[in-house]
Amino acid sequence: MVGYLKIKFKSFGPVRRLLKEKVIDVEAPSDSSVRQVINIVVELGGEELRKLIMHNDAISGNLIVMLNKRDVETLGGIDIVVHDGDEVAILPHVQGG
Repeated sequence: MVGYLKIKFKSFGPVRRLLKEKVIDVEAPSDSSVRQVINIVVELGGEELRKLIMHNDAISGNLIVMLNKRDVETLGGIDIVVHDGDEVAILPHVQGG
């Protein structure tokens, strides 16, 4: 029997505009990864959101994915496993000039 996790998904910038929500509560199967949580959210948001977030089965270079306020790249990438109550966020990459 598969259990489920409750994950908070926070969106910012263009991702938020497409989702029309700042925070979405996502139910994901146990042993899900950050990638799987993002895929669930993309299914909710449709093709335009998929094009914004994904690039060749990877996250767009214009976005930063956070797990519990830490860049997933410092934690091993988007295939890291999430736990009940975790928070996944997608933010636009900020650049100065």
